[in-house]
Amino acid sequence: MVAGYPDTNSISDMLGQAIEAAREGQRAQEEAAAQAVEKEAADGQVRVTATLAGQVKVQIIDPRAVRLGAEVLGEEITKAVNEALTAAREQAGVPGAIDLGGLAEKAEEIQKQSVAQLRSFMTSLTEAHTRVLQSTDDDRDAGEERR
Repeated sequence: MVAGYPDTNSISDMLGQAIEAAREGQRAQEEAAAQAVEKEAADGQVRVTATLAGQVKVQIIDPRAVRLGAEVLGEEITKAVNEALTAAREQAGVPGAIDLGGLAEKAEEIQKQSVAQLRSFMTSLTEAHTRVLQSTDDDRDAGEERR
């Protein structure tokens, strides 16, 4: 890094890390969403399949399940759906989730560093411009003195 100029490599590295973390989280979530979990209810008469993406499929395996009555059957299906969704989330595990808090912190860190480096760059640019103007004025003054 040249004195007075921002270190663009560190900004680029930090941005790359944040982007890669987001991509890894997205891949893990997509993989987890594709995995299905099955749960049974009503003594195996009903089977529920659920994914982390929230897709649910209910199958009546045994026609006798209908004899349970609408209220009991509804409760059994609801119970199995909730268990299947919970199991899908547990199966996905923590690594599949994007740490949005961590990602936001990284983005804020990048922003702060970028702003600080941009200020440093602008200060250096302004100082260089001032020196050029001063040098031009000095050269002009020296030329007038020679006359």
